[in-house]
Amino acid sequence: MGTPIPTGAKSLRCVKLDEAPELIIQRHLADSGNGWSVGTYGAIAEFEYDADEPDLALDLETLSVRTRRGALEIVSLQDVTPLALLDDTGRTREIAFCTTRVGARRTTITELDEHTFDIGIAAPHVDMLVRLGHDHANARAALRASRGLNLFAPGVAAGAVIAQTSPTRILASSIARVEVHQPIPPPGGRSPDGPHTHLLPTFLAKNLDRAPGSPIPEGLYCGLSLYPRRQETRTST
Repeated sequence: MGTPIPTGAKSLRCVKLDEAPELIIQRHLADSGNGWSVGTYGAIAEFEYDADEPDLALDLETLSVRTRRGALEIVSLQDVTPLALLDDTGRTREIAFCTTRVGARRTTITELDEHTFDIGIAAPHVDMLVRLGHDHANARAALRASRGLNLFAPGVAAGAVIAQTSPTRILASSIARVEVHQPIPPPGGRSPDGPHTHLLPTFLAKNLDRAPGSPIPEGLYCGLSLYPRRQETRTST
C-alpha cells in the first residue's frame, strides 16, 4: 500500500511508496524487462539490458549494471522518496525516485578532467557530461575551444562535433547516473535499441525540471526513473 499525494494532474496520479527505495531498485534491476532513465525535460539517458546481454555485469549489492552498450549506477539513496505514477487504470507507468538535492547547475561547457566535459544543460538536478576516448582529439579540441560558452550559442561547434564523434554520454543526478556508449544517430535517424540519449534544445530552453503535467510534487526532483514492464502491485491504493 502507498500514501496518495494530491496533485492537479489529470492523466497520472502520484502515490508515495512505503517500501525502501533500495529494495524496489534491487528487485527491478534483477529483471531485464524493466527500463530506467536519468534526465530532465529536454535531456535524458535511457538504459535497459537484454536477458542474454553480452558481457553483462550485474551487481545487486551495489545496485549497478554494466554492459558493452552502457551502464546504470546508483550513487546515493539518502533522503530519497519513491513515488509511483499511476494512470487512470491503476497501472504503474513509472516509479520516480525523488529528492530535494540539486546538481552542479553549470550553464556553460566546463572541462572536468582531460577526458570529461560538462556540457552545461543548466538543469537544477541533472548534469550532462561527455567522456572522450584517446582517439577523440578533434572533439577534445572543440570542447576546449568552447569552454565557458553555451553549447547552443551561435557559432559554437562543440555540439556538432559531439554528434559526429559519439563519445560516451553521461546523465548524472545525486541519486544515479546512466552512461551510454552507443552511437548518436544522424539527424532524422532512429535511436538504437538499448541505452541511448536524447538532447532537445527547444525543450531545454523552457527551463522545466519535469515534463508538463507531471504529478511529482513541487520541491522534489526526480533523479532516477523506473519503467516496470508489469504492474507493480505494491503501488495499489
